Amino acid sequence: MDRIYLDNASTTETDGRVLEAMMPYLTGKFGNASSIHSLGKTAKVMLEDTRDIVAEAIGCSSSEIFFTSGGTESNNFALKGMAFSRIGKGGHIVSSLAEHSAVLDTLKYLESRFGFDVTYLAPGGRGNIDPDRVRSAVREDTFLISLMHANNETGALTDVRAVSGIASGYGIAFHSDTVQSFGKLNLNVKELGMDMAVISAHKISGPKGISALYIKKGTKPDKYMHGGMQERDMRGGTENTAAIAGFGKAVLICRDQAGRDFEHYTELRRHLLGLLLSEFGNALSVNSPEDESKGLPNILNFSFRKELAEYDEEMLLIQLDLKGIAVSGGSACTSGTNKPSHVLLAIGRDPAEALGAVRVSFGRNNTKSDCEGLLKALKEIVRLK
Repeated sequence: MDRIYLDNASTTETDGRVLEAMMPYLTGKFGNASSIHSLGKTAKVMLEDTRDIVAEAIGCSSSEIFFTSGGTESNNFALKGMAFSRIGKGGHIVSSLAEHSAVLDTLKYLESRFGFDVTYLAPGGRGNIDPDRVRSAVREDTFLISLMHANNETGALTDVRAVSGIASGYGIAFHSDTVQSFGKLNLNVKELGMDMAVISAHKISGPKGISALYIKKGTKPDKYMHGGMQERDMRGGTENTAAIAGFGKAVLICRDQAGRDFEHYTELRRHLLGLLLSEFGNALSVNSPEDESKGLPNILNFSFRKELAEYDEEMLLIQLDLKGIAVSGGSACTSGTNKPSHVLLAIGRDPAEALGAVRVSFGRNNTKSDCEGLLKALKEIVRLK
């Protein structure tokens, strides 16, 4: 069976050029970057070169980049680090109901175990967060605002420039999960006014298990991982040099073909949306922003109105998988729970439709024929009433 992979927001296929960049650091150049001998120095030089590459890609200084084991750790580092720096003082955090579980679960932990207060803003009907509501939520003891740049389920964009202006005006730190937006949009953390941001290699055809956390100079979260002096004494633990080498190569590839990538994703998204609307009409409920300026070019999230279409919402993704179509209903970190997406519920979708939602996320290797293959499979599963 020929398979069609349309779940690139969950993870991407590792680029062959990335694997080539990684292999020397799994074999002959296997030294620990903290060692003082020549093998260690070779690894250290590559690590710092990669730090420069990542920093240049997002418009910051290399001293503001810290490598971690993934986006989840980076988000934990940012949120817990800022909160732990205030232990005994308490305080208030502003976030949203549409954040990734790496943020939501961390915030709930900070609430339940350490007594921090968190305001969770409800997103609008397409998943966007209104900056005016952020301003209204700020209190005298607010010390952190955490809002993702692009939603991982709907692709909806937050006006982070407006939010960062609000945060800066009140002297509040601003953290943004930018895992989905990097490589899909131009991302410059200085221009956008972010104090902390996260990018992850496996979302851009790099290896799993490696991420970077940007921490603006002057922003001072507590050290989160203890046990060593690595990452300028901010994140203990031996660096994953092979993955870091692959990360750097993936970022360079993104840089070199950014324009082509953006155009490719936009074309595929338009093509699929047109096919779906033509076939299903009013039975289709589009959960992503239809205004392209307000959403990512590579994500299209949709469901079917139960009063107009007949299908098994609990089995839809499995039925597609049996037909060789790999998609998801939302975040891979919460898949398999057989629960409706918390993001879609937060934007007001019916629970049954939210449970049967389909998130399509395009990658470099997808084609229009993949869109047509998905449509063919959906026509065999979803019946109009």
